[in-house]
Amino acid sequence: MDSRALLVFAVIFCLGCKGTFSCPKRCTCHFSNKTTEVVCPDVSLSRYPSDSLPGSATSLTIQFTNLSNVTAPDLRATPLLKELHLPGNRLRSLPADLLAGLTHLHTIDLTGNLIQELPPHVFHHAPLLNLVLKDNLLTNVSADWLPRSSSLTWLDLSGNQLKESPTGLLHRLTRLEVLHLSQNHLQELPADSFHSLFALERLYLDGNKLQALDSKAFSGNANLTYLFLQKNQMDTLPPAVFHGLARLHYVDLSNNRLRFLAPGTLPAGIGWVDLDGNPWHCNAKLAPLWMWLNSHSGRSEPKCASPEGLKGRVISKLTSTELGLSPAH
Repeated sequence: MDSRALLVFAVIFCLGCKGTFSCPKRCTCHFSNKTTEVVCPDVSLSRYPSDSLPGSATSLTIQFTNLSNVTAPDLRATPLLKELHLPGNRLRSLPADLLAGLTHLHTIDLTGNLIQELPPHVFHHAPLLNLVLKDNLLTNVSADWLPRSSSLTWLDLSGNQLKESPTGLLHRLTRLEVLHLSQNHLQELPADSFHSLFALERLYLDGNKLQALDSKAFSGNANLTYLFLQKNQMDTLPPAVFHGLARLHYVDLSNNRLRFLAPGTLPAGIGWVDLDGNPWHCNAKLAPLWMWLNSHSGRSEPKCASPEGLKGRVISKLTSTELGLSPAH
């Protein structure tokens, strides 16, 4: 092929890929053979830059701007998109057809926006694996946000204003591996909240207002490995709440209102338990915990909060006499 033919071929090729290597002003673009990453951190940005985005973009980040609106036609400018990150903007809602045509999109991050509600089917049009709605203003979660055949493996709803467990939505997520519900206003969990989450490995419930747990709260989660329950208001735990969780490796129960634990509450084979920051009352009723602490190396060193004579003492270092136990112990 002579040089003139090569020139004609190049012109034809470039006409077919117009915008492939363009980059919006004040954005940064990284091009490679398989990916095109675009990052737009300009605070003055208030309009989605669809007319100047490279059509080959596979990852787009627009963060900490004044963007308050994004539409399906905007996203059609980047049909190859796999990841969409829109943290720290001014979005209040999303159109129901936003992800229509994005057949490669597996991750969407909407952290730190002003979203109060979302329409039904809003996440139906893309094969999402990761959905992050952290630090918004959501008070309710609809089961219709995601399809019944959802392949979602990561869901982050932390830092919202949820008062009830999103049970309806969770029942559709049989492949979910990580669930963040931290920093909401949950006061209770229906017994079947997590029963459909057969693949769940990590569950974050810290920073809520939970006062108690149902004894079967985690009975459907045989793969649960990490469980975070710190900074709630629980003053008791059902003895069987962790039974059947053979893979449970880490439990954080710190900074609750626990004074005692019933015998058998803590799993024998667990790797680590954090029990700090609870008002443990050190008398004979605390003997099951005292014995468990002395037979397990994987735990924190919780201290007595009462009675006054034992306040501040490390529980595991108390003697049986100090606990008021009979010589048999």
